[in-house]
Amino acid sequence: MASVRRIALPAVALAALGGALLAGTGVATPPAADEKAAVAPVEFVTANVPFTLSAKKARAQVKHVLSADPDVLVLQEVRHRDVKAIVDKVSGKGTWKVLQPEGAKGASAVVWKKERFKPLGQGARVAFRGKAYDRHLLWAALKDVRTERVYTAVGLHYPPDASNDPAMRDLYITMNGNYRKLVKELRGKGRHPIAGGDWNHPLDVRREPWSPVPVNRALGMTTNWLQGTPCSSGTSARGGRIDGFAFDKSRTALRSQGCMKRLHSDHRPVRMTVVSKAK
Repeated sequence: MASVRRIALPAVALAALGGALLAGTGVATPPAADEKAAVAPVEFVTANVPFTLSAKKARAQVKHVLSADPDVLVLQEVRHRDVKAIVDKVSGKGTWKVLQPEGAKGASAVVWKKERFKPLGQGARVAFRGKAYDRHLLWAALKDVRTERVYTAVGLHYPPDASNDPAMRDLYITMNGNYRKLVKELRGKGRHPIAGGDWNHPLDVRREPWSPVPVNRALGMTTNWLQGTPCSSGTSARGGRIDGFAFDKSRTALRSQGCMKRLHSDHRPVRMTVVSKAK
């Protein structure tokens, strides 16, 4: 009987062979810690806090939205409210960083977890100037300290009833122009926006040429509503799937989404869990 010759394999080769055998049996090897960090998801939420609410109900509404444990929060209709003071009272000081400029620019706010993100830049610019009020576009480029990937949040609030009111339509189209400029400028700096807010127009179907779906498609972006249905009902109490997000799906992967209860708002907060595909 012929003798069997034994060959000693280096430890590295044995490890590789073990991995191959596991792969052949369909057993997944556990991901390394840095691989887990690289795909750490980020939770975005957009919500309206109606300006008509009392201070007590406004605080309760913000507390309700924070119960979703967002990493980044975009708020609308918060003019004359101190968002930083409210979130500090709900979660404790030092939990959140807040972008809320003074005056009319502060009608929206972008809020993010202080420990998770390092801000690389932020700003506000005019969306439109109307006879009754102005609105602004807010943005914050946030570097995830876990993954070193950058999430650029844009907060916006479009004017209502643009399909029926010519004056509102003009403001909507003006805001579109400023939104396009902001998106292109941010991309020029290597920032790829995730725009969240109250679009006051459907995010699931194309309507007029100036409506959100075609405008974002022309920018190479989609909406969360075109990638699935966060809730079967509309987000507005008046009807319509008008609250949500726009993003470049070649840069941002949507993992999950959903809607929260309205509580004191006439809009349902919309949440979206995403992962950036590139640094």
